[in-house]
Order: sequence, then C-alpha cells, then structure tokens
Amino acid sequence: MSAAWDRLAALLMERSRRERWLLLVLVLGTLPLGLWQGVAVPMIERQAQARAALAVTRATEVWVAEQAVEHARLTRAAGDGAGRAAAPVGMSGLEKALREAGLRADVTELANTADGGITLRFDAVRFSRLAAWLSAQSGQWGYDLDAFTFERGEREDFVAADLRLVPVPR
Repeated sequence: MSAAWDRLAALLMERSRRERWLLLVLVLGTLPLGLWQGVAVPMIERQAQARAALAVTRATEVWVAEQAVEHARLTRAAGDGAGRAAAPVGMSGLEKALREAGLRADVTELANTADGGITLRFDAVRFSRLAAWLSAQSGQWGYDLDAFTFERGEREDFVAADLRLVPVPR
C-alpha cells in the first residue's frame, strides 16, 4: 500500500502547482457527485415508488369505502330482505354455486364455522370473476358477508381473498 502512495506522490510531484490544484478541484467535485448518484438518487427513486404505491393503496381504500356505502344504500333501498333465501344453502349449495361460476378450482379453503357460518379462502383468483359471483349470489344463498380481506396478487386482476359468511338472521 505504501508503494501505491509513493507512486501517487511521485506522479503529483511531476505536475505543476496549477495542475495539482486542478486535480484537487476535480477530485473534490467528483466525490460529492458520485455520492449523490450512488446514494441519494436511488433513495429518491425508492421514495417516489413508495409514495406511488401508497397512493394506489389509498385509492383502493377509498374505492372499498365507496362500495360499502353503496352496498348499505342498496340494502336499505331493498327493504327488509324479503327476496333473500329463507334458509342458508349450506356448504353444498355454496359449492354448487362456485362450480357453476367456474370458481371451485380456485378455492383453497371451504369450511364450516362453529356459529353456522362458512369460511372461504382463495389464494389466487381473478377479482373480476369473484366480484361478479359475489354480486350475483348475494341475497340468494341465505348468508351475509360478515368479514372479508383482499390482497393484491402478483398478476393484474388477481387477488388472495378470505371471506367469512354468516347465516342471515330470520
């Protein structure tokens, strides 16, 4: 290492005083620029990506809230629910509806709960198909959607979904 410093010192001593000052200015100007390009710019880009992802998430939350309000409005407008099924269709009826919609293969869990409800889980299902099926079935199967979670999948229009259905109170 000492030999490298000796060669650098010899190289600088061969230069005139003006050339040494210019080399110093060049090095001192290049180091901050290198740090900026190597550290700050990637951090700024990651921050911009995180902000964009946050904006998409917030927009999705707003959309879900708007859909919940619309659902509540439509439920109130429908009245007392006289068009609903008199009794829950059970797992077999739900499974039949899933088969008819072409969603049965996507179900990873279909289980009864202790209170007579049903848990449905999809690891990867097209959101548009699932939403269309839920819209078409609600009010016909004798269950209310008690809780749900949707997580964005790796591909567009795919989600992982957990649904908790409870029998409609009579």
